[in-house]
Amino acid sequence: MSPARVAAVIAAALVAGAIVVAVELTSDHRDARVVWAVFGPAVGWSFIGTGLYVTRRRPEARIGVLMILLGFAWFLFTLDAANSPLVYTFALVTGGLWGALFLHLGLSFPTGRLRSRLDRALVITGYVLFPLAFAPALLFADPEQLGCGDCPENLLLIRGDDALAAFFTAFGALLYIVLFLVVLVRAIHLWRRTGPFERLQLTPVYVCSLLTFALVTVARAGVGDAAYWAAFIATGLMPLAFLGGLLRSHVSHLDAELHQRMEELRASRARLVTAGDAARRRLERDLHDGAQARLVALALLLRTARMRTKEDDELAGLLDRAQAELQTSLGELRELARGIHPAVLTERGLEPALQSLVARAPVPVTVEAHSEERLPGPVESAAYFVVSEALANVAKYAHATHATVMVERANGHVTIEVADDGVGGADAGDGSGLRGLEDRLAALDGTLWLESPVGQGTRLRAKIPVS
Repeated sequence: MSPARVAAVIAAALVAGAIVVAVELTSDHRDARVVWAVFGPAVGWSFIGTGLYVTRRRPEARIGVLMILLGFAWFLFTLDAANSPLVYTFALVTGGLWGALFLHLGLSFPTGRLRSRLDRALVITGYVLFPLAFAPALLFADPEQLGCGDCPENLLLIRGDDALAAFFTAFGALLYIVLFLVVLVRAIHLWRRTGPFERLQLTPVYVCSLLTFALVTVARAGVGDAAYWAAFIATGLMPLAFLGGLLRSHVSHLDAELHQRMEELRASRARLVTAGDAARRRLERDLHDGAQARLVALALLLRTARMRTKEDDELAGLLDRAQAELQTSLGELRELARGIHPAVLTERGLEPALQSLVARAPVPVTVEAHSEERLPGPVESAAYFVVSEALANVAKYAHATHATVMVERANGHVTIEVADDGVGGADAGDGSGLRGLEDRLAALDGTLWLESPVGQGTRLRAKIPVS
C-alpha cells in the first residue's frame, strides 16, 4: 500500500472514530455511553491499525486489507446509537457486515485467500446472512419489541406484530447457529489438517474467532445484554489474536526456512562425502589397474632378466637389489591404495575389510562385526575409516597389548567402537584425523565420542543412523 493510501486510510479512520464518539455521547438510547464512546472507536482503530501493519509487513497477503475493512464495518455497527431514524435503521441492517468480514478473515487466515469452494460458499453466505438474517424481523418489530423503548423509529416497520417478529428473530438466530456449526466443523478440519507450525498461528485465531461468533449468535438470539458485552470484549481482543497468529506465522516461516536450509546443508555434506568416496574408489582402481599392474609387469621382467644372468655377478646383484626395491614399492603402493579406499570394502563389505585391516595391526585385535546385510556405502566407508584411524592411533600412541573392534546395528543406527588397554590420555582436539572423522560422521548425522582416562586405555565410539 502506497504512503498516500496509508495516509488516506488513517485520515478516514480518525474521522470515522470521531463520528462514532459524537454519536455515542449524544445518544438518547445507548446505555453506558462513555464506555461505548471510548471502546467503540478503539476496536475499529485496532483492526485498522493492525491491518495497516500487516499490509506493510506482508504486502502480498490480503489479510491486512480485510482487517482494515472490518474496522470500518465495525464503525457502521456502532452507529445504531444514532438518534436519527435513518442512520439508526441503516446501522441495524449494514452493521452486520462486520460479522461477514470477520468470518472471511477467519477462514482465509493467514493469507487472506480462501482455500476451497466450500470456504467461498461459507463466506458468501456470511455476507448475505449477517446483514439480512434479522431484516425480516425488523418489518414487524417496533422499538418495544426490539427491547429499546427510547430507540428512534424503525423505518422498515410495516406493522407491529409480536408473533411474526419473534418468529423471524428465532429464524434468524437459527440461521446463525447453523452457519456457526458448519464453520466450526470446517475450522476443526482445517486445523487438524495443518502441520505443527501452522497450528501455532491458527489456534489463537480460530479460538477467538469461534468464541466471538458464538457470543454474537447468542446475543442476536435475544439472550440479553450480558452476551452482547461478552461479544464486545471478545471482538476487542481479536486484533491481538490475529496479530499473535501472524507473528507466530512469521516465526514458523523462519523456522521452516531454517529447517529447510539445514536439510539442504546436510544433503550437500552427504553428497560431498559420497563424491569423496567415489573419487577414492576411482583412485584406488587407477592405482591397482595402472601403476600397480605396470610395476608387477616390471617385476616379472626383472625376474626374467635375473634368471638369464649367470656369469655377471655384479649385474645379478644389481638386478636383485632392483627387485627388492620394486617389491618394497609395490607393498607401499598397495598400502597407499588400501588407505585411499580398500577394494575389499567395495567388493565384499565391511566385515571382510575390517578383518583385512586388523590383520596388519601391530597388536592383537578382536573383531565383533556380524551383519546379515550390507550397510549403505557411505556408512560402510565411514565405519571403516573410524576403525582405521583408531587402530592407527593405537599403533602410534597407545602402547597397548590388545584392542577390540565392535560393530553393531540396532534400532536404526550402527555403532562402531574401538577400545584398547593402552596408556590413555588421548585428546580428540590434538590431531586432524579425529576432526576429519567428526566432519565425515556429521555429514551422515553421526556422532563421535572419545573416552581416554590416563592409564585406563582409550575407547572411541561412533554412531551413525541407518535408514
